[in-house]
Amino acid sequence: MGGDHAPEAIVAGAVEAARIYGVTVSLVGQPNVIEAELKKHNTKGLNLPIVPASQVIAMDEKPAAAVRAKPDSSMVVGCKMVKRNEAQAFVSAGNTGGVLAAGILHVGRIKGILRPALIGPFPTLKGVCLILDIGANADVRPEHIQQFAIMGSIYAREVIGIEKPRVRILSNGEEAGKGNQLVIESYKLLEQTPSILFEGNIESKEIPTGLADVVVTDGFTGNIFVKTAETTARLMTQVITEEIKKSPLAMLGALLARRSLQRVRERMDDSHYGGAVLLGLSSLVIVAHGRSNALAIRHAIRVAKQAIEQDVLMKIQRGVAALESQKAAVPDESISI
Repeated sequence: MGGDHAPEAIVAGAVEAARIYGVTVSLVGQPNVIEAELKKHNTKGLNLPIVPASQVIAMDEKPAAAVRAKPDSSMVVGCKMVKRNEAQAFVSAGNTGGVLAAGILHVGRIKGILRPALIGPFPTLKGVCLILDIGANADVRPEHIQQFAIMGSIYAREVIGIEKPRVRILSNGEEAGKGNQLVIESYKLLEQTPSILFEGNIESKEIPTGLADVVVTDGFTGNIFVKTAETTARLMTQVITEEIKKSPLAMLGALLARRSLQRVRERMDDSHYGGAVLLGLSSLVIVAHGRSNALAIRHAIRVAKQAIEQDVLMKIQRGVAALESQKAAVPDESISI
């Protein structure tokens, strides 16, 4: 029941998802609060069980400590439900760090996965680009980046529907050899990964053009890129609105172009993309944006449904296992005397 617009948006989105997708959505939190919200909706025939959770992890709490100190928080209860197969996915718009900590601690990783990564959608001129990691790991190694690329490719293919996802690594130049040590070493590994279509480096300015379907980076850099881009988009919308209101002629023009402006807004609205998936865990955990409205929550549940139907987690496990088999098959070139 976390998020800036909880519990209203969370419950409304869950009701919409249950009605449209025909799924069972368990609402984890304080029963009296949830029941009061459910009364505002027509829930006849919908499966919306309430699972009690008495504690709340606030946005300003230290994630790992809070997860351990509050075992009856909705995040911990929800993650334990998927671990026990009482649910197939957990969706939360609450404290991102808390969701990550609860997921890693109580759900656990897929066998062979070194680091789970947050993968999030970014709108481009050609559709959407998936970026990972966008916040789960501030510091990573090249082998982590390699696994991110494999997981991202599988997700892009199975959930987004991109037949041959183009993978690039975020750098400060498009030429091979550009970037810090992490990028340079990761580049070499990605070139040697046959299960992905690696096309080299990408600069941040090229991501919105649709040059790549999957962009891999460390969680520190990815998080900064996404937050900067989100803020810039909101700033531009605000500036345009302010300037239009200054002139009657501009207001008339905006009125005439309202349908086009609405389409632009819809293309840039991340509510349609759902949330960021914490790939690499043994069950699905989705982190919705803290400012998620009902539409965003509904689509986060849709993404979970698609990932389950496409058996994404099993395919990730197979992809990582194939990589390990490939490494094991490479002859040891060391010389003993």
